[in-house]
Amino acid sequence: MSDTGSKEDVLSTEEIDALVERTQTPEFDDGESRTHDFAGGPRLAMAKCSELTILTEKQAEALTTTLSSEYGLKISVDVGSLSYGVARDLHAALPERLCLVSTLAEPFDSEMHLLLPGSLLTTLVNHYFGGNSLPVPQMRSRVTPSEQRIGERVSKNFFRVMAGIWSDRLSLEFGDLFIDITPDRFAMIPTTTGFSIFSFNLNLGDDESHQVSLFVPFDGLETNAEALSPKLRKEPVKEQRSDWQPEMQAVLPEIPVIVSGQLCQVSATLRTLLNMEVGTTLTIPEPANLSLYLEGEKIAKGRYGAFDGFKAMQFISFEGEKL
Repeated sequence: MSDTGSKEDVLSTEEIDALVERTQTPEFDDGESRTHDFAGGPRLAMAKCSELTILTEKQAEALTTTLSSEYGLKISVDVGSLSYGVARDLHAALPERLCLVSTLAEPFDSEMHLLLPGSLLTTLVNHYFGGNSLPVPQMRSRVTPSEQRIGERVSKNFFRVMAGIWSDRLSLEFGDLFIDITPDRFAMIPTTTGFSIFSFNLNLGDDESHQVSLFVPFDGLETNAEALSPKLRKEPVKEQRSDWQPEMQAVLPEIPVIVSGQLCQVSATLRTLLNMEVGTTLTIPEPANLSLYLEGEKIAKGRYGAFDGFKAMQFISFEGEKL
């Protein structure tokens, strides 16, 4: 590069001073990356579905009874945290020994997944087949066929209880169960797919606990958020009597209105009407019934007669409420 080009690439003293002054202003962006919580929006959406907490607590209570009866073992189920994660991170955190049960559940469009850790299945198998007096073996490979069958039984209990508990808010219809002992099926999910993670702690006996996780498609949960949100109750509107109502009621009777009466109706030819002039007399029959009108609206019926020497109308019925 020539000397001339090199001089043109070097900042002058005035330019350097201007840059230094700029970096001292509050709005200066130094170009460094900022931490952003991409799960903040989904977590906020799940927080609005506050009924999920009630549903999971009821589900844990029902699972306690169901699993204890099923395996003849003292089992208690506690509700863990409700969180959000994407398929990529969830897949990376899956344990080496697992039973992953996948199923479609209407009205969700994609599968939900139940994660059963291999250590839980080992304990259940050991107890179920009469080996509860022996120490639980430390398994290093994939779950055994016996553990897989126990995992299927646990998942059926889990989803049956879930469908019953959630039915008050959301009707769930589960399809076929796909029982996997590897994460291969889960690995096929797009890495950025979001899941709501429901955690349950299964306490076996007095000193053993295992976490079971349910991955529910976040999009499906968000679509049905209204069904999982608290139902709004309309508060009864209290009738409040304003200060001006007594004055208004006192003034109303004095308001002038147009009241008219109809004696009778007669039929006449057009020729008769054309021949009418000042002084013409139109004979009308004595009316048997009269009608009273208020501002053009019929409000009463009556009989024609006399009272105190005057022609009069005696009311026999009112239409609508009497004013």
